[in-house]
Amino acid sequence: MAHENPPFSLISSGIEQLRQSNPGQEGRVAPERLYSGQDVRIMHLVLDAEMTEHRAPSPIVVQVVEGHVRFDIEDQGHELGAGGMVHVAAGIPHAVTPLGGPARILIHLLHPVHRGPGEYGQEDPAGEPYRK
Repeated sequence: MAHENPPFSLISSGIEQLRQSNPGQEGRVAPERLYSGQDVRIMHLVLDAEMTEHRAPSPIVVQVVEGHVRFDIEDQGHELGAGGMVHVAAGIPHAVTPLGGPARILIHLLHPVHRGPGEYGQEDPAGEPYRK
């Protein structure tokens, strides 16, 4: 019997799988969607460049899994290393910059706003671009 909402989903078996599935791109932000469900979407990004100020359409939890980043939000900069995490409410401007080389992060979009194909780069209702 097929489940509409399976009881579990194996998203990643470890850091090596993440490295293989998304090796990154020099001088760029390389995104990869790891999981998409009704209550959460998980994005895996390799940062070899700054993610300039942007807004997420849903509340997010950002987790650093490799490297170091500076996470700027509301005029405060926070340095995060592997294991560092931050929660940001929907629509709050923030920026992420890798420090000392590429960094690998996971973004958990909580109760994601599903906008369809190409949703990143579209605009929110206030006319601000979603630039993940």
